[in-house]
Amino acid sequence: MQINCAAILSDLDGTLIDSARCVDHAWETWAKLHNLDPEQIKVAAHGMRTADSLKFIAPHLHLPTEIKALEDLECGCVDGLVAINGAHELSAAIPQSAWAIVTSGSTRLANHRLAAVGLTRPKLLVTADDVTEGKPSPQCYLKGAAALGVAPAKCVVLEDSPNGIKAGKAAGAVVIAIGVSRGEHDIGAADYVVHDLSDIKVETTGDGNLTIRLRQGSSASNKQN
Repeated sequence: MQINCAAILSDLDGTLIDSARCVDHAWETWAKLHNLDPEQIKVAAHGMRTADSLKFIAPHLHLPTEIKALEDLECGCVDGLVAINGAHELSAAIPQSAWAIVTSGSTRLANHRLAAVGLTRPKLLVTADDVTEGKPSPQCYLKGAAALGVAPAKCVVLEDSPNGIKAGKAAGAVVIAIGVSRGEHDIGAADYVVHDLSDIKVETTGDGNLTIRLRQGSSASNKQN
């Protein structure tokens, strides 16, 4: 399968980096401090900004304090942090002018995780600090496309969560879901589904656009691999 586009906008956690252990550690530790069920929290928080998760889970708590507490827990963790298979090759193949990471995490957390796994930080990083509405709102992907000077419809979004897929689709982009970290989450709303990033090859065309080739066996039209 081949997709032509002008830019790639990628989620970070679960898409470029497997951070599941650190995410689980942070939410489990925090939940125990507040006598809350960590399993319900982890399901509810997937693919969302910490602020949005907390507003839903614990609206009675002081939001800035708890955001800082969770960020400190996550930034203090490197256990199990590893780049998703193919992430280094993919990020090296995309020109900086056509590449952005768009994450529900903070700038501090994104920088921590990128450094921990040795992934080069792109020039454009859109984080929770840069938006007023988190995923599934398309605001983050619209902001990323605008900053690159590319129409959203000419972008491809890489995502792993239902909320992120909704955000990319709402922005008008083509969405490729990365299935390796999805767990029990339904990612069938994406335009294409691959197992990991080694299934995606990117080439720059003569006119400066990108050609994305998906490994044979990847799925399309709302079918999961």
